[in-house]
Amino acid sequence: METVFALDIGTRVVIGLVAQKSELGYEVIASARTEHTQRAMYDGQVHDVNEVAKAVSFVKNELEHKLNRKLTKVAVAAAGRALCTEMATVSREEVLPIHWEQEEVLAMEMEAVQKAMKKISAEETDNILFYCVGYSTVKQLLEDQQITTLVGQRGKKAEITVISSFLPRTVVDGLIAVLARAGLEMASLTLEPIAAGLAAIPGDMRRLNLALVDMGAGTADIALTKEGTFFAYGMVPMAGDEVTEAICSNYLVDFQEGERIKKQLNGNDPNPNSLINIVNFFGVRSSVTRQEVLDVIKPTVQVIAERIGGEILLLNNSCSPQAVIMVGGGSLTPLMGDILSKVINLSRGRIGIQVRERLSAVSGQEENLFGSDVITPIGIAISALDNKGLHYYAVNVNNTNIPLFELQLATVAEGLLAAGVQPKTFFGRPGSALIYKLNGEIQVIKGELGSPAMITVNDQPAKLDQRLNQGDVVTFMPGHSGEDAKAQVKDIIFRSAAKRIVWNGKEEEFKPFIYLNNKPADEEDWLEDGCSLLVKKNETLYDLLAIKGININKINKKRIRVNNQLRELVSDLEIIVNDYPVTKDCIINNNDRVDILEKKILIKDLALEAEPMIFTVNGEAFSLPPFEAKVYFKGRVIQEDEPIEDGMEIRVEGFSRKPILSELFPYINLAENSISGGKLEMQVNGSEAHFTTELNQGDRIVVNWINKFALAK
Repeated sequence: METVFALDIGTRVVIGLVAQKSELGYEVIASARTEHTQRAMYDGQVHDVNEVAKAVSFVKNELEHKLNRKLTKVAVAAAGRALCTEMATVSREEVLPIHWEQEEVLAMEMEAVQKAMKKISAEETDNILFYCVGYSTVKQLLEDQQITTLVGQRGKKAEITVISSFLPRTVVDGLIAVLARAGLEMASLTLEPIAAGLAAIPGDMRRLNLALVDMGAGTADIALTKEGTFFAYGMVPMAGDEVTEAICSNYLVDFQEGERIKKQLNGNDPNPNSLINIVNFFGVRSSVTRQEVLDVIKPTVQVIAERIGGEILLLNNSCSPQAVIMVGGGSLTPLMGDILSKVINLSRGRIGIQVRERLSAVSGQEENLFGSDVITPIGIAISALDNKGLHYYAVNVNNTNIPLFELQLATVAEGLLAAGVQPKTFFGRPGSALIYKLNGEIQVIKGELGSPAMITVNDQPAKLDQRLNQGDVVTFMPGHSGEDAKAQVKDIIFRSAAKRIVWNGKEEEFKPFIYLNNKPADEEDWLEDGCSLLVKKNETLYDLLAIKGININKINKKRIRVNNQLRELVSDLEIIVNDYPVTKDCIINNNDRVDILEKKILIKDLALEAEPMIFTVNGEAFSLPPFEAKVYFKGRVIQEDEPIEDGMEIRVEGFSRKPILSELFPYINLAENSISGGKLEMQVNGSEAHFTTELNQGDRIVVNWINKFALAK
């Protein structure tokens, strides 16, 4: 049956045990314990490797003697305060859409883990390095849309968010160094509050909101349960040693004597007047009552209880838990439970100490393994036996031994990350594209494709998601990025030979022109990203006109509107090629003759006339000639010598004001029908009118002579 060697390396005590699973739960086969001969650990962290290694070796040797076999692998725990978690997001955008494959997605995940590690390291003022002990992908986006997985998807832009867990390398490396000095190899790692909780709180009790306080000599680790799981962890860097130091300071005794005095406070005699013998630094002997020592330590216990209570309330959203379960040697500190109950406003009966004697699922070594300080080592053994710890092993990456923690199955990618390999080197990125404009149109020259990294495991080709095993040898050669796209003018443009032509009677050279960013360019010039290339060829008539700066639109007929009536006009240019008029584009060859006759069509060339105003006079149609002829374009009067432009809409008006009735008389023969002594009767649209009555288009006008004497009768 599988056995596990579990080791709890505490600030004051090292406890080791060998356990296995049994029908009732777990069985402890052998156990051993020892205290550090001097203070070699502070706040749960190794400070003197050799001294701690001596204590570990003592426990290991004693267990080997009891079991009559060698122990090489061990399960240990790190302080809960050491665990750090961080989220990080990495995005990647390609020039063109690609298919996202498993290895590319894994490379992005590793880059996000590395980014999270850098964020945690940046927050630490001491430049602490970390081990990644696990990560989980929490979000994947493609083109800013959330999807379940990127693998197999096609698109330009991808984004991944991961949450990663880390342990400081100083904590882990300190434990590894101690174990190595003792001839041991770390097989599994857990956190002290998790281990203590596994042993102290049964699974069905974790549905309650409980606070576990693992109070040792240097630290008090805290874990809270709710809904069947541990949901929060905390730590207070104060514990039993602070109480011992208060005794040492008050009675001037060394640390070992202070520890002895503190332990006597928890003796079988609860009488406050019972005497405790003391030998101070100078060898002077004295006796003090138990109550006197309690009064000495009470202020320190008050501070520790307030710190522990404050951390519990902080982790539990300012609410008191349903109960507090205390384990560890420091949990026996007098007055602790009484003061803590007041700090967190919880009944004293709901704060208790869990001891090994009440662990019904754990059997064996009852005579040697009892009390509250053995809960954590038992929990470490349970964690290892139930495979709930972080498995530790080493692999070789490019001739360097790299430690790995296997929270999930450790892969080649995780091994490379632990070795400090940049995830960006897993794949050679394609070279940057060259984007430019050619005669106003955007053109793209793709960069060279990159080459992927060369990876072998034990001399066999491997992929990033391949699992690593203990002792595997990984060889990594980084991928190479592709060359950036580059081009010269001659790579884009074929410059044709110059032609000899006769232009308006003068012989000249018809050659192509190339401009780079509006400056004349040579064929050997290099294009830059974002540049603009303008090419004027020497092949056709239109090419020739463009080089001469003549607007090609002038060849075409003009179309204008006059008073909303469409009119088509001849072109401004008359082009003669080899004595033949042309109106369309054509090829220009060597020795061709091209003559251009440019003429402008002016307003006066249109011979525009204004429309007359039409009336009905005495029942007959009558046209009043326009007073003038003004030409309007875009609301302004234009002159006769202004040129016509294609698409113009012009208006010709003959009346800048309304005519009056008397202005019609010169065109009406009133003398023929005149009556001597008569009078003119004038009406406009049936109403009486006068000489100055204003007229509008279409008015009905009546003008008659009448006898004024007849009117008088």
